[in-house]
Amino acid sequence: MPTVRRLGAVAAALSLGIALTGAPPHPPAALAASLPAAVGVIGWDGDQDAPFAYSDGSFHVRAGKDVTAGFGIYNNPGAVQWHNAGGYYPALVTQFERDNSTVRITNFADLVTLAGNNYEAVYSRVSVTNHDTVAHTEDPAPSGGLLALNSAPATVPAGQTVVHDYVIATDRFGNSYPWPADSALTAAGGFDAHYGHMTSYWDAKLAGVVTLNLPDPRLANAVKAGYIYTNIVKDGNNLNVGENNYDRLFDHDLIGILTSLLTQGDLANAHAYLKTLITNQYPDAIYKFSWPWAVYLEKSGDKAFVQANFAQIQGNAHAIAADATGPGGTMMSSNAVDTQGNWTVDDQSALLGLLAYRYIADKLGNTTEAIWAGNEYDTLFSAVNTELQKTISTNHLGYIPCAIDVPNTADRCGNANDANWASFLLFGRWNWDGYLFGADQTGPMADLLDATYDYGFAHLVGLPSHTYGGYTGYSTGYNAGYGEAGLAGARHRSEGVYDYEFMINNTQSAPFSWWEGIPSAGATAWTPGGHATDGTGSSPHMWGQANASKVLVDSVVAEKSDGQVVVGRGVPDEWLRAGQTVSAANYPIANGNRMGATITSNGKDITLTLSGTAPAGGVVFTVPAFAGNIASATAGAVDSGTGTVTLRPGATSTTVTLTTAPTYRQLGGLDLTSYCRSIGDTGGVSLDGTTTNDWRCVTPTGTHVSLDVDDACAWQYRFNEAAFSRYTSASDPYSWNCYST
Repeated sequence: MPTVRRLGAVAAALSLGIALTGAPPHPPAALAASLPAAVGVIGWDGDQDAPFAYSDGSFHVRAGKDVTAGFGIYNNPGAVQWHNAGGYYPALVTQFERDNSTVRITNFADLVTLAGNNYEAVYSRVSVTNHDTVAHTEDPAPSGGLLALNSAPATVPAGQTVVHDYVIATDRFGNSYPWPADSALTAAGGFDAHYGHMTSYWDAKLAGVVTLNLPDPRLANAVKAGYIYTNIVKDGNNLNVGENNYDRLFDHDLIGILTSLLTQGDLANAHAYLKTLITNQYPDAIYKFSWPWAVYLEKSGDKAFVQANFAQIQGNAHAIAADATGPGGTMMSSNAVDTQGNWTVDDQSALLGLLAYRYIADKLGNTTEAIWAGNEYDTLFSAVNTELQKTISTNHLGYIPCAIDVPNTADRCGNANDANWASFLLFGRWNWDGYLFGADQTGPMADLLDATYDYGFAHLVGLPSHTYGGYTGYSTGYNAGYGEAGLAGARHRSEGVYDYEFMINNTQSAPFSWWEGIPSAGATAWTPGGHATDGTGSSPHMWGQANASKVLVDSVVAEKSDGQVVVGRGVPDEWLRAGQTVSAANYPIANGNRMGATITSNGKDITLTLSGTAPAGGVVFTVPAFAGNIASATAGAVDSGTGTVTLRPGATSTTVTLTTAPTYRQLGGLDLTSYCRSIGDTGGVSLDGTTTNDWRCVTPTGTHVSLDVDDACAWQYRFNEAAFSRYTSASDPYSWNCYST
């Protein structure tokens, strides 16, 4: 799997508290070498050729035009901010300073229907705010092809803002009808009207899937943006992996992308998506073919559609038995990690596929096939455990090897900073998704799970915490997904959350976009945070995004195949500090139902409140901080040893009192001036009162705006993903510090 394409960015300084200072599985054919490292997409739902978007406010139009639209006003500033408008919309905003003026370039796409033909059009706004005392001439200098939607002067008076709006047609959804006339396009509405339509459309789409509310709102926004990008990158109903490379279906990618969408509750178009599943590239796609079908059946209860496609599901499931020709009856040799070997990821994929197939057969009343699947699973599971244990014992290993028959030192997984050591932790799916489908969690794959994370992280060279390496290099777009198996363990249950925060802090290649492979990352002109400085594959990379979204949702709420819902499995300790809320709303559960789960805390008492349809199998409330630490619960059966409170079906709440509240260590003080400037508020910071809540960022125009102190800690300590803020005394504004677990 992954190597180069798969599995395969106003006061004096204080000495206390606050400082106020001025390879993946597809060939690496067309790497990102010809593309800037900072690149993303804008576009519309199901378009054919979404424009590539760049941090300088330009974008590249394909669809037969092959032109780059941009603005000469961009002058390579020393610092630039690049973000999604509204936090998650596919409207990318580039902000920078020039000539004592703030320039904002906003680009987004909307659907425009003219003379019965559908077009995608990109609307651009260049806003220039002069915060000087004299006028400045700031010509947007639009490139050819951009049509003006208004008439505005190039000269910006002191203290004023001038706005220039433009439009260009960018896609015809794969059709060959003529491009619209310029006059028709400019008459089809202005920037504001189309922006309103765009946001309404995507918000309506998001209303159909789970909504997260988390102490780190960046994570919730990343999931929303990722869902939107997935719909932009797809062509029609084809859930493609990328736009700049991988603009097509890949079989095992598609399985992961679709299953993530189903897990989030995107069931409306599931029939069309399921019909696109293919198994002509990688063996693990054959083995896991039943998995999205099982998740769809679980979430929808739609037996008729699954039954109508059962023959195809059955054929792929039975191929597992035919391919069990590896050592001791394990799965056959493959190039799953772009090198031939007997890879553990293939064995885990086959085990998950058999579990999912057994679930389908059982739900459809096909006893014969359910028994067959159970027997095949038991046989393969025994063979895998036997061969793994032989390799572990013979070589005195303290970890699960990435190949079933040799230690990591004997294959590519021993290469420095090669993330394939973790391949089965994500792409095998047995540890966590197998658990959700009733797998007996015994043997070396369960017993050595936590130790494998420890081993892999310890063998990375020169890399920070919460990355797994690359192909090879710094990190990957799969980084958060690699943390998924940790949910089934004991000591790394929050790893997926931390891995996702690492991606946001350090490796974005565009707002909430990541390359598949990230050879290098670091400081760039784009602030705050570090970003990818090189990339391979595509950006955004939708299989990586799918895995990140799924592990985050599962960390909060996950449904098992027996109807029981697991809440809080990966919730980090710092999310349980007093006053925090962790919630998932509109989460899909069996038979087309939806539920919500909200976790609140006062530090020692942790309350779970359930809403919506009650899950038929009840709820198990189990956050990592509960293990060996439950004093009592107002409802449910308590097992303090395992850290679980099991609620019967129909229960709506429980409050768990901890024996000991989580404790935190101080990281250090805050540089709020640098933080404010890094987000574009060049005036720094101001204390506008006498309490801890009276700090304000100062915009370039001198306006004082609220600031998020937790966000300041997250960016200042970007290699400590658990960082958050806390004050000692509400009446002492200088008592803010950053803390961590």
